[in-house]
Amino acid sequence: MIIENERIRLVLTKYEDISRLIQIESENSDFIGTYNIDRHKKVILDDDEMHLSIFEKANNSLQGHIILAGLRNKDASIEFRRIVVDNKGKGLGKDSIKLIKKYCFEELEAYRIWLDVLEDNYRAIELYQSQGFSIDRIQKECVKLNGVYHSLLIMSIKMTNKENEYFGIH
Repeated sequence: MIIENERIRLVLTKYEDISRLIQIESENSDFIGTYNIDRHKKVILDDDEMHLSIFEKANNSLQGHIILAGLRNKDASIEFRRIVVDNKGKGLGKDSIKLIKKYCFEELEAYRIWLDVLEDNYRAIELYQSQGFSIDRIQKECVKLNGVYHSLLIMSIKMTNKENEYFGIH
C-alpha cells in the first residue's frame, strides 16, 4: 500500500526501518513516549493498527512514521496515534496529515479522526489546528514523560464538510 503526493510517500513500515524510526522517536522524546522494537513490531502485525513510514521522494529518505489505531472501530472513529517527523519545518508533517485525513475519510470511511497531544507541544497543536482539528477536552496530568506528569489535549476532526475541513482548506 502506498499513499503519496508529489513530495512524500507513506508506505507500510518494514522491520528493517524500525531502528531508524526508534532513533527519530528518541530525538523527539520531549513530546512523545518512545516505543521499543517489540512494540513497533506488534503494531506492524496488528490488523487493527497501521504503521506507516514517511519517505521524502526527492531523496528517498526515511523521515518518520505514523501510527493509526482503531481501524476496525464500529463507530468509524480512528485514532491518529502517532506522527513523528525528523526534519521539521519542511512541511513533511503537514503533507503527511493531509494524506492521512484523505485516506481515513475516503478509503477507511471514517467519520472521525482523533488524537492526543501534550498540552505544551505548541508546534504540534498549531499544526493540527491548521489541518482542521479542534480541541475536544483536556485530560489533566495523565501521562508521565521523563519523570514529569503532563496533561493531554484530545483533538478531533469529523467528516462533516470534506471539501473545506479535512483537506485543510479554509
